[in-house]
Amino acid sequence: MKVKELMERVGSTNFGFTKAYITDGMREINSLIEESVNIAKTDLVKDQRYYNLSDDNIPGLVKVLNVAILDSDSGTYTNIGRVVGPTSVDKDQT
Repeated sequence: MKVKELMERVGSTNFGFTKAYITDGMREINSLIEESVNIAKTDLVKDQRYYNLSDDNIPGLVKVLNVAILDSDSGTYTNIGRVVGPTSVDKDQT
């Protein structure tokens, strides 16, 4: 639903007030939702390209926020960039 349609439904003509009400409502909804962030670790397997992320490994998994690999030489984590767009999964590469 667009803001204009919402304004028509509630009978408002002031865009500023409508935007403020929507923003306040979104903030209230966001404050009521519990945020749960978990960290999961796995070992890398030589020549394995894809890894299974499922509820068995991470209970309640909804969204992956960050992926990093531990550099054992320096002891620091290196972030792995996010792949945007469609990816092809080849059966022989899994």
